[in-house]
Amino acid sequence: MYCSVQLAARRLGVSPHTIRRWTASGFLPCTRTAGGHRRIKLEDIDELTHLIGGSNHLAARLARERELETLVETAIVVSSRLEVPELLREIAKQMTTLLDAHMCVISEYDPATRTVSVQAEYDDLGNRSVDTMTYTLSQFPMARKAIEDHESITVNVSDLHADAAEVAIMRRDGDKCLLILPMIHQGQAIGLLEVLDHQRERRFSRQEMRLANALAGQAAVAMRNAKVFAQLKNSDEDVLSLRHAIERIAAGHAALVSQSSASGVLQATADLAAQALDAVSCVAGCNGISAGAAGGRGGAGGARGTRTDAAYVIVSTAPCGAGRLALTLTLRRAAGEGQAELLGLIAAMAAGALASLPAA
Repeated sequence: MYCSVQLAARRLGVSPHTIRRWTASGFLPCTRTAGGHRRIKLEDIDELTHLIGGSNHLAARLARERELETLVETAIVVSSRLEVPELLREIAKQMTTLLDAHMCVISEYDPATRTVSVQAEYDDLGNRSVDTMTYTLSQFPMARKAIEDHESITVNVSDLHADAAEVAIMRRDGDKCLLILPMIHQGQAIGLLEVLDHQRERRFSRQEMRLANALAGQAAVAMRNAKVFAQLKNSDEDVLSLRHAIERIAAGHAALVSQSSASGVLQATADLAAQALDAVSCVAGCNGISAGAAGGRGGAGGARGTRTDAAYVIVSTAPCGAGRLALTLTLRRAAGEGQAELLGLIAAMAAGALASLPAA
């Protein structure tokens, strides 16, 4: 048989907040209803009543032991997430559970621009809200203090001394309490964890703050690791993409040099560049003659180039007789390194094919 938090608090002689804290730390097991409400087994309450034996000393010791176990388990869970979306969800889940809160917002800090960008916002049920907010530290003094002083800050909606802009957002969203935690990595603030309670104003205990700050530190390390993993993964994908491009260029060389006219060479060149580099399109031109081709897969590759409203453009040229051959490649998005160099190789191949054509 199960009972509510309030009934459990009455049976144990403690406050409902203590029951929530014990269940959040795992000291007192509980289940949740479909609506997210805690339900506790009566036998677990009876067992805890017997252990306490009229004194809170044993309960406090057991709670500390269980909270330490929870922190270790949390570190293992968070550090095992290498994909950024999964990591953000797990950080939010662990933080809302640990502090018995309703929402966790995770943001990144860019010291170059002194801006904070929201990366994810999750409720205590794991539902993600869309939030693309980016703001400067000058807009929110509390966030600035957390970032610059590496200090955790609690803001209650009724606090007359709190930042007015922060309180206005809390009132708009129906929040009663906000805990701002800086994520510190190697002595530098890399972002913020903001934990929100919709139902009550809070005064977090020192133990809760120690655990929350420890989790914020774990989150900072895990986010850095996830970033490094993503970079390595992208690098591997870049190498594979370049290898496939080289294979396509090698396979298309024969068709390029077998053309019997300048227009044929330019058309074959545009086709080869668009297909080999997965471009949206390619235009090849030389001495007043031009040809164009559309890519088959539409811009999975890319390179450093000039940004247009909807594309990245790379231009490569090669000497061709008295003029120059030019290739203009359009990609939907930037990708890995080496794309511009491969386009230069194709341009050189095309210039060579044009030079080998018999004089008209």
